[in-house]
Amino acid sequence: MKILKYKPLFKERCIEIFKSNMPKFFAAEELQPFIDFLDRDIEDNYYVVEKDGVIVACGGVFLEEDGMEAGLSWGMVDVNQHKAGIGKMLTEYRIDLLKEVYPGKIYKVDTSQHTAGFYLKRGFETIEVIPDGFAKGIDKYVMKMGAIA
Repeated sequence: MKILKYKPLFKERCIEIFKSNMPKFFAAEELQPFIDFLDRDIEDNYYVVEKDGVIVACGGVFLEEDGMEAGLSWGMVDVNQHKAGIGKMLTEYRIDLLKEVYPGKIYKVDTSQHTAGFYLKRGFETIEVIPDGFAKGIDKYVMKMGAIA
């Protein structure tokens, strides 16, 4: 497996990965914001995981406009590849990248009840839970990791 910088030619595969995670992990109403993100907001901070020549995961990092917090954005693994260590590898890569590119910041991730435990294991703490915060049946967990130099 290898991690590559996102390129527009990966867009359709990333959309397929997103759709593979519907409706449990992502709601249908989140698809268009994800597509808009791929079209406009990725800058140089979005990545894909290639396994055996196929893109199987994607995820990025960001810095808030006010510069106070940085975090993980739109991380996902093809549903057929869950529990294979791919999400762990990509998440650890992105956390290491945050520490390198945005040292000393508070790191955040907005996730759901289905993946909050995954992020707890990586050092994030739940700050807030918003019932149905992403969509009906998908609660929003706002999670943060303290400043790390």
